[in-house]
Amino acid sequence: MSALRTASPWPAWGCDPGRPALDLGCGTGRALPALRAEVGDKGTVLGVDVTPAMLTAAAREGRDGDLAHLLVADCLRLPLPSGTVDGIFSAGLLDHLAEPAAALREWARVVRPGGTLLLFHPSGRAERAARHCRPLSPDDPLAEPNLRPMLTAGGWHTEEYDDARAYFLTRAVRTG
Repeated sequence: MSALRTASPWPAWGCDPGRPALDLGCGTGRALPALRAEVGDKGTVLGVDVTPAMLTAAAREGRDGDLAHLLVADCLRLPLPSGTVDGIFSAGLLDHLAEPAAALREWARVVRPGGTLLLFHPSGRAERAARHCRPLSPDDPLAEPNLRPMLTAGGWHTEEYDDARAYFLTRAVRTG
């Protein structure tokens, strides 16, 4: 069973052992050990965050070195060659970006055709809205009628969309 599946009902990750994987908006790097388990010792894990303090905290937690490389970078302008990444994991990032469609296009640029994108949040959209005492917005980029067309336009094929109470997950595969 996938190491990523241990904390939630995620589908198979889809990254090949020995290949590079990204955690975009990695924060303190909580997902980096699971990504390392997926790609194995010969794979590369890159934790990317725009906030240096988050990466400093990840390093303090031992989530760097042999586990992962940490990189300060903007997820809208990744300093990576096109088609070099096997998969991207991103938890709770896309709906915080001013240009989510542009982010999906940039992420598709760095992922090889057939590579995987997992968008995750540890709570569903309705649960988060209730927690913040607000209604669900039809403009929410993670709402299925908004997200699916953005993914398609960005070079992705949606394979799974699951907005459960306890988690949000979308799995897409890079087309082309």
